[in-house]
Amino acid sequence: MTCLREERIYYSQQFLGATLDLRSQILFRRFDACEFINCNILIDTATEQLAFTGCIFKDCNIDRLVADEARALIVYGNIFERPLAERKADFDRRLTKAQLRARTKRTANAC
Repeated sequence: MTCLREERIYYSQQFLGATLDLRSQILFRRFDACEFINCNILIDTATEQLAFTGCIFKDCNIDRLVADEARALIVYGNIFERPLAERKADFDRRLTKAQLRARTKRTANAC
């Protein structure tokens, strides 16, 4: 059985497709320089004693974390990358726009 005052520190670990159910718990957990890829991270207003520092979130269900001193939620230096499908759609849109611009420039120079 886990002692209430036990602190767990995860450093530079990678979580792939994991579901972290941290709801309504006093956790004493730190995630430092970890990478979360395609994860579901469940946090509610009753979650306490939790830290995310220098983590990278890719294709996760969250797009931001808010620090809360009263609940001892520590959040800083994290990177939230947009979902892969959204980044691909943005790339395709910019590529199409660049191709149209190049074609327009070619036809203008040909005249």
